[in-house]
Amino acid sequence: MDWKYKLPSIQNRLRFQLFSRRYDGMERVYHLFSESDRDQSGSLDRYEFEAFLSKVGLFLTTQEQSELFRYYDKNHDGQISVTEFLSSLQSEMSEQRLSAVKAAFQFLDTENRGSVPIERLQRLYRANRHPRVLTREKTIEQVTNEFNSALSRYSDNGIMSEDGFLAYHASLSATIPTESDEYFTNLLVETWGVNFTNQLSTGRTLENLEEILNEKIRQRTSSSEDEGKSVLRTFNYVDKDSSGAITYQEFKQALDQWGCAFSDDEARALFDNYDRDKSGYLLIEEFAQAFATRGAAGCHQFNGKREPPNSIIDKIRKDLLRRGFHGIRSLGLVFKRLDITQSGVLTKNDFEWGLRDNGHFLNQMDLDRLFNYFDKNRNSRIQYNNFIAILRGDLSQGRKQLVSAAYQKLSNNGVLRLEDLRANYDPGFHPEAKSGRKSREQVLSDFISQWPVPNQAIISAEDFESYYKDVSLSYSRDDEFENMIRSAWHMEILPTQPSKTLSSMQSTQRNKAR
Repeated sequence: MDWKYKLPSIQNRLRFQLFSRRYDGMERVYHLFSESDRDQSGSLDRYEFEAFLSKVGLFLTTQEQSELFRYYDKNHDGQISVTEFLSSLQSEMSEQRLSAVKAAFQFLDTENRGSVPIERLQRLYRANRHPRVLTREKTIEQVTNEFNSALSRYSDNGIMSEDGFLAYHASLSATIPTESDEYFTNLLVETWGVNFTNQLSTGRTLENLEEILNEKIRQRTSSSEDEGKSVLRTFNYVDKDSSGAITYQEFKQALDQWGCAFSDDEARALFDNYDRDKSGYLLIEEFAQAFATRGAAGCHQFNGKREPPNSIIDKIRKDLLRRGFHGIRSLGLVFKRLDITQSGVLTKNDFEWGLRDNGHFLNQMDLDRLFNYFDKNRNSRIQYNNFIAILRGDLSQGRKQLVSAAYQKLSNNGVLRLEDLRANYDPGFHPEAKSGRKSREQVLSDFISQWPVPNQAIISAEDFESYYKDVSLSYSRDDEFENMIRSAWHMEILPTQPSKTLSSMQSTQRNKAR
């Protein structure tokens, strides 16, 4: 066989090995090449080249190696240039791949400037929809890091030009076998949320499709419910993981349930139209709300909000209550410690380990249900304070007044510091101090540990109330809560309500309300 016809086949075998090893892009290939370049000359001799091929799992015959080396040794000096070899792998993309990349760039370049801000690309890039993530070959974090690293190489001053966008995807294409055009196109569709169909194959417009979908839903809506509830019922059926959101494949199943005979292009066009934040998901309650409004012209009674997974939350709450009134506080501190950037946000992995670290072991199904409920934006991140808030609940008005009175007593002109808490706190009231299980010093130390701030740090009224929201959960009776507060801070007479107990405060509040 003529060598010029055999070379593409060998190069494709190399691409296949890189692809099977999850080398997405040329950066890792370059590192492998550099590792094989023992003298760091920027070129490989015959033996170094053989070592490189072995590292990527490409085993050629002696003749094939010789011919391949000879082909890339352009000046016949017994060396292969790293730059020349790697650039040859990504020098050409098939017409289908090139068209897909250009279409994706046009989709992203909404202002037709010929460039896109990096910030926009980072916001729109859907790492959670990357094929490697969907097949669990890589994590969302790995894909995101690889993408951000590539942005820094192919962009300039926070801007990605069309040439840079093409070069980046040429690098990805170089590690994807020739016969995998469909994978490459799907990679663009999923990570960018782009629809390459400029015109629906049947000639029906998006508006026509919505009318058909609305009619199909209406036909399957009983007289005792509205379209929103009908949509909710179908979506809950296809939402197998009870995440409160559906993927494109689950959306297609719902269309089948409704009897919509749409092509893939039409189904994708509808899905993308409702997936306005390009997350790769449709939030069930939002979609159902839209069709309830459409079907009843705004005069519906639909409430599509999901109920929290109360059984799981109650299980965790009971675990915390068994540990005493610092239980919830301790969980919040664990989450805060895991939140390295102090952004108030945790990934699913950090959330799970935070629960484990605090002694809560959930099975995978319960963990998924709990996390997905709080992951409102479907970005695999949650605001953990929302979870803590639903665990602790809120203070009653009477308890709020009591806590506020304690803060006023302890603060000096509205300023309260940690050293003030240490100086005024009486640990003798604590059950463990009374029983002798802990000394007063140990109880005081436990109390101070719940305030991970310097001695001179100011404790705000909100911080003080937040602490007692955690403590309040352990006291079902108001008189016990009142006694605890009074004992801890020697509040014989409340400054704001001199002669009223907590129960009388609440009674006064009720009378005022009447």
